[in-house]
Amino acid sequence: MFPVSLVLFELIVYVTNDMMQPAMLEVVKYFHVSVDWIPTSLTAYLSGGMCLQWFFGPLSDKYGRRPIMFFGVCFFIFSCLLITFTNSIKQFMFVRFMQGMGLCFIGTVGYTTIQETYEEKKCIKLIALMANIALAAPLLGPLGGTIIIKMFPWQKMFVGFSLIACLALLGLFCFMPEPKKTQNNNISFLNLFKNYKFILKDLKFLCGAL
Repeated sequence: MFPVSLVLFELIVYVTNDMMQPAMLEVVKYFHVSVDWIPTSLTAYLSGGMCLQWFFGPLSDKYGRRPIMFFGVCFFIFSCLLITFTNSIKQFMFVRFMQGMGLCFIGTVGYTTIQETYEEKKCIKLIALMANIALAAPLLGPLGGTIIIKMFPWQKMFVGFSLIACLALLGLFCFMPEPKKTQNNNISFLNLFKNYKFILKDLKFLCGAL
């Protein structure tokens, strides 16, 4: 059930972005602003998703996978509810940035826990399934968003996202394992920055990444 719960969380994090794209016209109308703000929603979301990946992985090494993942899911739920109370487009975009941070926990904590918990063959299958969900979300999300926004206001979409994320949180709380080789309490963030500096100087790594 842990993989199911993690996949559910991954799915809702991705579709929160993709389903909102067709709803952004309603959002800019609600805040009485120009349509020029529409692309900013995607930018804010993706910026949140990339800002702290370097941090949450080592943090989960120190404090364990479970507490960091629980914090990530709770933070995502909180941001989905918070956005329904925004009263300006700038507040909306800031909370979209917060929502995007949910992406950080999937890769740095979720994928890592799968790799540390399951044997190689099952691990490959699970990661392949999660990768397929990441690919399917941009295809199915906008269609679902178009249908839902015709029936409900955009705020209700985020309430729905938060409820589904609550189900994922319940599943993770009940079934997510804590790999024994985590809990490295001697981690040094100074050494962490030194390691990143070393990696960024590796031309082979940079060429492969690009």
